Amino acid sequence: MTLTMRNLYLLTILMLPFLTMAQELRIFTKADFNLIGNVKKSTVITNYGKEEFYFNKDGKLTKSITRYTDKDYSITYYKYKNNQILEKRLENYRDGAFDKSTSIAHIFSIDTTGNKHITEKILTYSKKFLDQYEYEFDEQGKLKVIKRINNEEVDETTITYTTTDTEKEQTFYLNGKIQKSIRESYKTNAKKEKLKITLTKQFLDGKPLKAEEVVTKEDGTIVYKDYFVADATGNKFMLDKKEIYTYKNDIKVVDKITVKKEKTTYDITYMHQFDGDKGNWIKQVISPDNTYTTRKIEYYPEEEIPAEEKTVKQ
Repeated sequence: MTLTMRNLYLLTILMLPFLTMAQELRIFTKADFNLIGNVKKSTVITNYGKEEFYFNKDGKLTKSITRYTDKDYSITYYKYKNNQILEKRLENYRDGAFDKSTSIAHIFSIDTTGNKHITEKILTYSKKFLDQYEYEFDEQGKLKVIKRINNEEVDETTITYTTTDTEKEQTFYLNGKIQKSIRESYKTNAKKEKLKITLTKQFLDGKPLKAEEVVTKEDGTIVYKDYFVADATGNKFMLDKKEIYTYKNDIKVVDKITVKKEKTTYDITYMHQFDGDKGNWIKQVISPDNTYTTRKIEYYPEEEIPAEEKTVKQ
């Protein structure tokens, strides 16, 4: 992988947790990396190197490292206070030296004197201003306005909320044009299981671009996903493909995905090796492409049970 390609991939991977920042101030946890239990660190081995993810005892992501070689890597730090992110710092190292010119800091400040207001400033490590986001919330704590300010323009995203007895919906408008909508509703299947239906539509210049409907059970496992694209007229969505998920026994790990398109149906199967009784997989093989991923997981030590509690439990 060339240096240019590495930088492009690096920017994409490490900015992923903050690509959603213009729509939600989200804190990432071990659950976002398909991890359970008291995980301290997860190391994922890939074909370009390896990635390391570090978590605090609350399960929040505190640091991530992408390593290409011993001297070519990047580190991202996350700092929190009262369940709110305060800083995200992306530091790049090339040939063993810190690259100040490509390292970026996201600094957050919170004003709660009235309705909550959060300001995110994005700066280079040379103190050069890149972007600023301002997040305004209503009396109920719902995000209602996002302003993006830089040296060239000001963009404003407004969010509206609609709630009925059967569903709720968020709609995002960028400079007055619809950008995205998220609708949540519920239904009960033949097995009397409660299912959550999340339909996300994305628009470009106010016209349909793509959409995704995800149906999940109460335990978070996916029943199926429907993917939609804009039709030939560009004015509405049409179904492109369906993915039906199957899980192995009661483990919340995907065993098979059946993909259905207009004229074809095929299966993507997953084989896993687990780390004993911890419940996390450490090797994953996906067929028919036979791609594989391995990961090494470190855990916080189990808290010792006081002697008096042991006596009671016996």
